[in-house]
Amino acid sequence: MKTIRHQLTKKLLLSFGVLLGLGLLSVYLSMRTALVKQFDATLFAKATAITTVTKQRTARIDVEFSDRFMREFEEQGRDFFQMWRADGESIKRSESLDKANLPRNFGSFEKPRFWNLSFQPGIPLRAVGFGFAPRIPREDRATAKPSELFLVVASDRRELDKTLATLGLVLGGFGALLLVVTGLVVSWVLRRELVPLKTLADQAARIDADSLAIRFPTELLPAELTPITERLNDLLARLERSFERERRFSADVAHELRTPIAELRSLAELALKWPEARSPDTDDEVLAVALQMEGIVTRLLALLRSERGQMSVATERVALAPLVERLWRPYQDGAASRSLNVSFDLPKDATIQTDSVLLHSILANLLENAMEYTPQGGKVCLRGELNGGKYQLLVSNTVQHLSSADVSHFFDRFWRKDAARSGTEHSGLGLPLARAFARALGGDLVAALDGDSQLTLTLSGPTVAAGVRTSLPDRELSSARDV
Repeated sequence: MKTIRHQLTKKLLLSFGVLLGLGLLSVYLSMRTALVKQFDATLFAKATAITTVTKQRTARIDVEFSDRFMREFEEQGRDFFQMWRADGESIKRSESLDKANLPRNFGSFEKPRFWNLSFQPGIPLRAVGFGFAPRIPREDRATAKPSELFLVVASDRRELDKTLATLGLVLGGFGALLLVVTGLVVSWVLRRELVPLKTLADQAARIDADSLAIRFPTELLPAELTPITERLNDLLARLERSFERERRFSADVAHELRTPIAELRSLAELALKWPEARSPDTDDEVLAVALQMEGIVTRLLALLRSERGQMSVATERVALAPLVERLWRPYQDGAASRSLNVSFDLPKDATIQTDSVLLHSILANLLENAMEYTPQGGKVCLRGELNGGKYQLLVSNTVQHLSSADVSHFFDRFWRKDAARSGTEHSGLGLPLARAFARALGGDLVAALDGDSQLTLTLSGPTVAAGVRTSLPDRELSSARDV
């Protein structure tokens, strides 16, 4: 399994190995160059010494070696030289050459030529060659004609090669040892420095749905891990809120369904225990309870689809004033009996391009709430306006015993204010579903309390809502009309 520590160790060692190799190679080449230059300087000094003892007589060339001078050129010596005239005639050679000849390869005295050669099997040599003018003694200057001679001097370079091989071996061994030690140190340092990351991983592994309140500490973490840890803490906070919301939602669903289920059970038990006393209204009551439960489930499914972005819209032209009048018609008698002051202020020719079914459901919910929760003699007002490609529909009504804190919960699922919404005919899903539909149309639904007695629900959106054929079945849409 690949780990950050292994990847960093491998890449750091590879990088360090390359740099170390280049450094050691530079050292080796520098020292090799210095040693070869030193060897060449010694070799050139020997050749220069030969030129100093070379004299041109009238008819011959003399090389005057003494018994103590350059004994390495003797028969068993490890140095060799050979001298030629300009026409290629060999005139002098060292005893160590025996009958062999050195190759003719010359430079000038100012720029001598150096090269490697193998003179005898297994004996590597290094040679220098150049031309020079021999010294003419004073007594021979009148009769001797100056000439140019060529000299090649070669020396056994096995000691030099051995020194270079030893140097290469020492540097290579040192580099390998240093690389091993570096690998151990790097591995230890990375293991030590990556402990916070492992600790973070261990802490994350222990988090489950019951421990989402845990937060990762950020005080002692390295700066590189702090942003990641903060994002993880933000994620845990969102997950905690989401799980808490789902737990509360599940509890609310259970609470909402408990009453109708209990009613169904009671009706069933009574029908089984006293079948002869079965009332003709029993079936109507069972149907009403079943419809109530179906309405809750239908609304929950519609909310779920809206939250998942699975609700699309089919647009058509909708005239607002006729739609509102048609929706208010069922409440006219009730409003008159409670002496409600009802007013509508809508442009007569106001039309928008939107989904008529979803808009019908939203307005039906708002008008029903306004009608039901407006006290005796209160006011209900619906006004609308179109401005710059957007529309606003404001439904206001008089309220009692309502605070700003209550308004903040209006769009929470299953929320009902006990004093005003204790009836079983309401599930507390109407406004959340109305807001979901409004957002599906590209708008929004918000609530505001003016003072302590005037509640305003504002529906806003574009006058042209882009959409396609809705993905909700017709039955669900028709059920959504009466949220």
